[in-house]
Amino acid sequence: MPHTPVLCVNSLITTGEPVEAVVSKSRLYTDTSDKTEVKDADLRIYANGVLQLDSYIPKEGDNIRIVAESPTLGRGEADLSMPMSIKAPTATWETYDVSCWKSDNDVVSVQFKLKVALRIEDPDGENYYKFSFNSGTQTNENSDNLDASGNYGFEINSLVYKMEPIFSEHIGIFESIMGGDADGFTFFSDRQFSGKSYTLNLQFDNCWFRYPTGEIPECKVNLIINSVSPSYYNWANYVWQRDNGTLSDLSDYGLGDPIWGYSNVSSGAGVVAAQSKSVCMIDLTDFILKTINETIK
Repeated sequence: MPHTPVLCVNSLITTGEPVEAVVSKSRLYTDTSDKTEVKDADLRIYANGVLQLDSYIPKEGDNIRIVAESPTLGRGEADLSMPMSIKAPTATWETYDVSCWKSDNDVVSVQFKLKVALRIEDPDGENYYKFSFNSGTQTNENSDNLDASGNYGFEINSLVYKMEPIFSEHIGIFESIMGGDADGFTFFSDRQFSGKSYTLNLQFDNCWFRYPTGEIPECKVNLIINSVSPSYYNWANYVWQRDNGTLSDLSDYGLGDPIWGYSNVSSGAGVVAAQSKSVCMIDLTDFILKTINETIK
């Protein structure tokens, strides 16, 4: 199969963090990955029309253009505007199906499910978002009670994607009938609430705390709403269609046209995307402490 390689440029730019971009080249599916290396490419980053040094830190609203040039492969470039972060979301939460016990080795365990109503305020214009979360404990630096195997700690897991319908807004009627779901997909647009507020209904079915008796570190959860560039949203949508969509299945069976990969780079290979972060933190420390005090005598 004839194939002329082109430059491939990939970058996920985050407000407040240094810009990193990876330059490679396209290859045939049958080629090995070591054939993607490009040694003669020149990479330049412009912000608001001005060439930047490596120390450049992107700000919200900056217009960024990434240009890669190779004498042998040609040119690939992409530009975008850094999205504006939204006002910090607010949350109300409740726990249920709570259980607590103390094991023979004097370790206290708490298991529960968590529901969160996360309210976001959408600014004017067309906006795209991604939801993510992380959890953990804050402990004294001298504490040696956390072990690497995960026997001690605090986490929330098992987000129930079907509880929030907006995670499925990209799924058409046909894909839905054929069993398509949003598991693992947390990108969404503001098409249903443009310029208004929206409340995400989030449910986590596997939350746990496990620590030696008497130690209650801070147990906090970060609920993150990233405002993302259209290119990031479009790429995520393409990946879902490729991996989970019915049209991709029809293509695999020879019953439909192939789904073309998404790219916003001029060469047709790679994705340059951007995001700006807003965080809502909820503190479950008092809930954990109260549960233990009321259960463990």
